[in-house]
Parts: sequence; structure tokens; C-alpha cells
Amino acid sequence: MMAISASNPSILYVLEANSGKFGGLYKSVDGGASFDELNHAGANYFGYSTQANDNRGQAPRDMDIAVHPANPNEVHIAGILTWRSMDGGISFFCTSDWIPDNAAAANIGYCHADVDILEFHGNTLYAGTDGGIFKAENTEVINANYYTDITNGIGIRQFYKIGISQTPNVVVTGGSQDNGSSFYTEANGWIDWLGADGMEGFVDKDNSNIMYGTSQNGQLYRTDNAAYSITYLQEPGAGSGNWVTPFEQDPIAPNTIYLGYDRVYKSTNKGSTWQVVSQHLGGNIEQLKLAESNPNVLYAANGAQLYKTEDGGATSWQLLTAPGGLINSIAIHPANPNLIAVATTSTNKVSVSSDGGQTWENFRKNLPNFSALALVWDDNGKDGLYLGMDYGIYYIDSILDDWQPFSTNLPNVQINELEVNAAEDKLYAATYGRGLWSSPLVEDEVLGTSSVSWATAITVSPNPAKDVLNILLPQAIEADIRIFDIQGKLLRFYADKQIDQKISLPVANLVAGVYFVRMGTEQGSVTKKFLKE
Repeated sequence: MMAISASNPSILYVLEANSGKFGGLYKSVDGGASFDELNHAGANYFGYSTQANDNRGQAPRDMDIAVHPANPNEVHIAGILTWRSMDGGISFFCTSDWIPDNAAAANIGYCHADVDILEFHGNTLYAGTDGGIFKAENTEVINANYYTDITNGIGIRQFYKIGISQTPNVVVTGGSQDNGSSFYTEANGWIDWLGADGMEGFVDKDNSNIMYGTSQNGQLYRTDNAAYSITYLQEPGAGSGNWVTPFEQDPIAPNTIYLGYDRVYKSTNKGSTWQVVSQHLGGNIEQLKLAESNPNVLYAANGAQLYKTEDGGATSWQLLTAPGGLINSIAIHPANPNLIAVATTSTNKVSVSSDGGQTWENFRKNLPNFSALALVWDDNGKDGLYLGMDYGIYYIDSILDDWQPFSTNLPNVQINELEVNAAEDKLYAATYGRGLWSSPLVEDEVLGTSSVSWATAITVSPNPAKDVLNILLPQAIEADIRIFDIQGKLLRFYADKQIDQKISLPVANLVAGVYFVRMGTEQGSVTKKFLKE
């Protein structure tokens, strides 16, 4: 990285990395005709140590340099931490620590770890990090208030996984890339409670003040008091888990949790001790789910292989018929342990089994060619199934022939996990880059289920349509009308339309392809598919 003094362009600094660590700082006072290396032998400004004396670093991923525009001798460099020199790069002092309590104790600023960019704007220094944008308005005085976080409220967190409580005032814990695990309540907003990379976690089913979390490769944690104190849980057995390690709670038995390494482990005392409840499953387990209606039924996936036990692992797990492709998600119906759905990397995208994984039905139907990543069932009386892809969310049930877009107002962003809160009838979506989102579930009554002829009498024509799409109804009605493309993007919205048995919608500006028109009424909603030629 290189920095040039705005007030004296003949002064240049070049910052060098060496195998992730600090490699050197070079300075030119003659416009780059010659450079001298400044003496920093033995110092590592790219590590975690505020004394620059460790042997770690992530440069050039975490690395930058900036010079004060009015003072060519004020030089700032950064790696994991930030540093400042007031003597032209001869000596440096640490200006921030990435652990808030340590920063306060040392009377230096707090700035999130992993600094990717430093930039002056006037006299204000901005630091772009893995955990937000920070600014220092008075760079000359180092104290505990050196940096201010200016990204509060920007919803850009990259969630790997979430866990939610089944309570009306929902508690959500979520693990995210580079930003640890945080939990959310309506009263207090987001509170960070674990560092590093946050992975799978869940809220205890009996006490929402108790939460479990993981960091990379299956390091385990628990809080019993809403993160006022944290307990590190000893990892069971040899080895470790995947980058995102499966971690699940028994839906019935108190204090009972399950963990997936190369075997499935079970604890009945909140993670204090563990017992093995599976044979070696061929490698690290990538997916693990317990049946809500019968927790003795568990499914585990390793790559394309799917295993099942019906006795809680008392005997060997059974290798099931492979649904095809690598398995990205397993969903078990809340009321039927043998009704399962898997999201895979195969061209089928989604496969469903009604016999516990012995046979599979292709549920690709009209899904777009995106990656299928997350599934969850809704026990709504019609086997509602939600799918999160790398673009958008889709819904299908036993009444619908095709998947329906379910992405209104949702950014076109990767969906890593879906959770249903039955207490408040909401779907929660963990996105990879736009934070956490929630939505009311699909209405319990789809328009026409109480009078099938009423719903089937609704038609759209012509189909395919060219310039105009006509919606024909058997009676007058007031409805909101939305048109979605195959990716679930909302293209048209007509609010509170009074329809006297027919309404004509202009579609000439739509490109050729598959679309959905949805009519929402007080009775529910109905969706029809049409083609644009």
C-alpha cells in the first residue's frame, strides 16, 4: 500500500506485508526517486498485540496506510489494529484495540478488528473494517474515545445461521461472518455476545435468557443470563467440526443439546458433558436436524449422504437413499417425522420424501436456476414449505401446483437460514449481507379454500399475454394486485383495486418470460401464473 502527502507530494510512504505480517515501511522525500526503509525490526503492526510483538497477521487483506493531508509527518497504518506515527513513520503508537474492555483499560480507542481501508477526509480519519466504519475526528489526541462507530443501524450483517425463541416477544440469536454472535429483542435491539466468526446458535426452548452459540469449527458457548456472563463449553471428542458446525436443541427434553462433528454428540446437562450417539458418518457432519414431534428421529447429512436414526442413536444410523447433489439444508415437518425436505446442489433444487428418506419426489417445479440453501416447514394444515435461495424466498404447499415468490420488500440477497415463530406467525430470514428480515406467514386461508369453485373460477387471459393481461373473477371484489417475475421481484403493485369481475393490466413493457399475478383480499390471497410472449 502507498500513501502520498497532500501538503508535500514529494513525501511518499510504501507499506509492505510479509507472509501476512508487517514487512516494512519505506519513505521517499524526493518524489520516489529514492526510498529508505525505516527501522522497525522486530515489530509486527499487523497482529493482535497492541505492543506489536506477536507473530500473526492477515495482510494484505487487512492492511492500509494514510497520511494526514496537512501534516506529512502524521502517518496512520492498520492491519488488525490501527497505529499512528507523529514523526514521519519513525515510531508508532497503537490507537485502537479490537476488544472494547481492553481498549478502555488502555485508554485507547475501540475499532473493530480487520481494517481494510484508511482514508482522510479533511482532518477526519475514516477506518473501514469488517465490523463497520469508524471515524477519528481528533487524530492528535489518543484516548478511549478516539474512534466513533458511524454504522449503527446499517443492516449489512452477513448471517450464517440464526435461532429464535417460540415466544410472542421473539428473541433471535444470530452468528455472522467476522462479527461473532449477537442477539435481538424488541426492547433492546441488537447486543453482541460472542466474538470471532459467529455460526449456529439457538435460544433455549424453556428460558429465553439462555442461549447457545458457536464460532468457527464448532467452538461452543452458552449464556444463562442474556449474555451478562458467558460459559465456554468443552468440545467433545477429538477433532473439530466444520466451519459452520451443526448445533441443535432437543425440542422436548430440557437441557439436552446435539452437536455434529464426524459423529453426533449429545449432552443432557447443557453441554457440560457429552456422549457419542452415532457411528462415524464418513466425515464432518454438515447438516443435523431433530424431529419436533419425535426427537428420537434425527437426520444428518455429510456431503451427498443422508443418515437417519429412529431411536436417538441407540443403534447404528441408517444410510438413506441419496436425494442427489450435496445437501445444503434438511427440514422435518413439525407434525410428521417422516415428511422431510432437502435443499441440494442438484438440478432438482428441492426433493421431498414422505417415507423418511426411502424415496424422493422432485420438487423443482418452476423454481429458477438459483442455489437452494434453506428450508423450513410451516405446520399450517397444508404442509407449507418455505425455501431460501441465493436470490429470494419461495413458498409452496399441498394446494399449490407451483412455487410462489415470497420476497416482497426483501433485498435480492442470499438466504442462509429460515425459522418459523409459531407464537407470532412470522417467518425469519437470515441473509448474507443484508441482516435479519421477518415477514408474516402465508395467510392461513388461501382464497377459495372454503369454496374451491370460487378460486378455480378466477382466470387470466390471454395466456401467453402480449400487451394486456385480463383477470376474470366470478364476482366483484376489492383486492391488492401484485405482479412478480420468476425471481420473486415485485414489478407492479396496484393497491385497493375495485374489480367488477374483470380488470385489465398492461404488460407490454415486460420482457418475455414467466410471471405471477397475486390478488390479496380480506379473505386471503390467490396466485396465478402467466407467460409473457
